[in-house]
Amino acid sequence: MKSHLRALVLCMFSLILAISFTSPSWADWSGSKPVTVVIQYKAGGGTDTNTRKYCKIMEEYLGKTINATNRPGAIGALAMDFVYNKPADGYWWMGGSQFSKPLRVMGHTKLIPWKDWQYFKSNSALSSWAVKPDSPFKTMADFLEAARKNPGKYKVSTSGIGGIWHESNAILTNAAKIEVTNVPYKGGAPATLACLQGEVDVVSSGLHEQIGFIRAGKLRNLAVFSKEPINDKSGATFMPIGEYVPELAKMAPFGAEHTLGVRRDTPVEILEDIKDAFSKAVNSKEFEEHLEKKYFFKELVVGEAADRMAAHRESVTSWLFWDLQIEGVKVNPADLGIPRPEDFDKWWPPEGYTPRLK
Repeated sequence: MKSHLRALVLCMFSLILAISFTSPSWADWSGSKPVTVVIQYKAGGGTDTNTRKYCKIMEEYLGKTINATNRPGAIGALAMDFVYNKPADGYWWMGGSQFSKPLRVMGHTKLIPWKDWQYFKSNSALSSWAVKPDSPFKTMADFLEAARKNPGKYKVSTSGIGGIWHESNAILTNAAKIEVTNVPYKGGAPATLACLQGEVDVVSSGLHEQIGFIRAGKLRNLAVFSKEPINDKSGATFMPIGEYVPELAKMAPFGAEHTLGVRRDTPVEILEDIKDAFSKAVNSKEFEEHLEKKYFFKELVVGEAADRMAAHRESVTSWLFWDLQIEGVKVNPADLGIPRPEDFDKWWPPEGYTPRLK
């Protein structure tokens, strides 16, 4: 009887070892199969250029090819749903921004960003407003004065309903008590091009998406969502938005946050590999030089800190959109169990939360 029991135990132990070392996900991950990163916005914008840059550097550390493709639409929801429907084997990533924070309150997804995804943050970017050189608006003060006198007359391009540049512009219009016509595009890059082509009066996008055109004399900056003036190497000075709308000074700096998302139920060993390669890529001299050229600001956040940041960003934006009744908002954050920002610290960590990475 004892010999049979011993044989059964040994058999079970062998089976456990076999499962552990022949798990399809881990076996595949140790091979040379390429990774695909699906970018939430169109080519040319900050999300696209940063994702492609750090992924290219990550190839060296992972020993894998990383293929990038763009799948814009619904402020990132199309890419999110596409990747989430792929296997949780580490080979499908989401190159995105803002931790997909507005998607639930906008009714674009039922996924819970901070709960269903493991996020890795690389950097942030500043919100900025610009016009064509022949615009009658020489300063932000000119634009605000004209908008107050002509409600709804002036068109402002943004990165889509609910996108970060739409959010930034909504914060401005609410605080300045003006009304403009929002014209959404599938990303900050096409929104910037819309201004260049005269389709709109003002562009609200990222400074990184405007800077090349500003230096070339094709755009003129009105203001940036920073705390202090920014002196550019071109000789231009970009004024902080608080100079024109004082109550916004306390919110600065404000802008995009670029993130990599991987399904949270991916084997933790694979997540650890990705975290290690991502951290090395973001801390590399090559990536830091890339950030400096484009007015990006490095901010490496991974693991439990990224989980908390993702949940907090969703809380702030969801309630801001709901309270301001921003165009496109469909769901009350309370119905989604999203705490108000002032209650967040008491709510986090929520019941049942367990970090997958430190």
